[in-house]
Amino acid sequence: MTDQAIIRSIREGEHGTDYRDEIRTELLQNPRTIVILDDDPTGTQTVHDVPVITQWSEEVIEREILTSPVFFILTNSRSLQAEDADALGKLIGRRLKKASAKHNKKLLVISRSDSTLRGHYPNEVSALAEGLGWEQAKELLIPAFFEGGRYTFNDIHYVKEGEEFIPAGETPFARDNTFGYDSSDLKQWVEEKTQGVIKATAVHSLNLDLIRNHPIAAVSDILNGNNRHFIVNATTYKDLCAIALASLRSKGPFIFRTAASFINAISNIELRPLLQKEELLRDDESNGGLVIIGSYVPKTTAQLACLKKRSEAVFIEFDVAKMIKSTSVEKELTEISSKIDSQIVQKKTVVLYTARDVIKGDTKEESLEIVNQVSQNLIAIVKKIKNRPKYILAKGGITSSDIAVKALKVTGANIIGQAINGVPVWRLGINAKFPELPYIVFPGNVGESDALYNVIQKLS
Repeated sequence: MTDQAIIRSIREGEHGTDYRDEIRTELLQNPRTIVILDDDPTGTQTVHDVPVITQWSEEVIEREILTSPVFFILTNSRSLQAEDADALGKLIGRRLKKASAKHNKKLLVISRSDSTLRGHYPNEVSALAEGLGWEQAKELLIPAFFEGGRYTFNDIHYVKEGEEFIPAGETPFARDNTFGYDSSDLKQWVEEKTQGVIKATAVHSLNLDLIRNHPIAAVSDILNGNNRHFIVNATTYKDLCAIALASLRSKGPFIFRTAASFINAISNIELRPLLQKEELLRDDESNGGLVIIGSYVPKTTAQLACLKKRSEAVFIEFDVAKMIKSTSVEKELTEISSKIDSQIVQKKTVVLYTARDVIKGDTKEESLEIVNQVSQNLIAIVKKIKNRPKYILAKGGITSSDIAVKALKVTGANIIGQAINGVPVWRLGINAKFPELPYIVFPGNVGESDALYNVIQKLS
């Protein structure tokens, strides 16, 4: 019954009021600089022609505020321990506050995180608000991400698998070693994550009846009320656009904790067709591509199995357990990078993947540290590669951030669009190890079992 109700809600919502023209007018008449702090690179999965920066010095932030109406700051904070994520949020918040005050720019700030509710919450959001000087900011929690099959309906957040809508708390994502949770009802999830500091009864639900059947002014009135914590129900972009317009017309300030779809709605970036091969690759590229798979979630494992079954790529397994115990890690990493180099120049697609056995620590912090150790080894391999591949595809949020920033030395890139729904493509900046390389950021939790294979086939 629930599946049918959600499907019906999606169909009905698509016939609702489209507020994009009103959002465009609002942004023209009352300009904001929209800044998205992305806790891994996958938040760029709904936009195009938008810059992403991986540095946050005062000079870099000031430059972007002056030149870009919308931009991403890749913090990769999901890979950090909680106290480090907090410190980073405060630091960037302070620098945004200073630059915006200096140039009289009004800010709209989004803390983008995972559509399956993994990440540093609530501490990261509170730290960012403190840095901005917005301690009394109101918070909107908006995890809907339609391209990836994430819907919030009757306050329950769902993950679509095949034709079934599964409450998020019942999915493998909720069993995450570091960011696991039990609640699918977002009000209860907030209470769970705040350890009871914010009760579910104190979280105001913006329901679909309000969003679809009442004037925008009625939604703004609620946002202007005494509540400080809101969850947003949404099954279509038109729902998100209604919330975007209402928030733009409200007093604020707001801190938005969202998945990727809301960014598209509030920045008024039109959806564009998926990128074609000729838009991605240069005509003179003759080498093979490089695929790096660090994500260990079941969805990625299924996609890797499909790829192995159907692809003629060269597969190289990175044995995590072996490397942790090895006394000759450097030698083994060099051997792997040399093999990649030799296969790439033979026009072969190379798939470097971590062994599928998940190595857990005794605590959440230790588990996160193991993830980071694995990432450090993948970084070392890519650093050693000498031959330019025709593209690099990185699978998993922490993996894709670390490979971009630490291995390829990316300080900035342009988001050019999506290879498939929910899979963004960056054109790397001229200072990267491989300038202007197409870099495909493939989230661990996106796509059916053949999605990875389909992207690689598109680029073959």
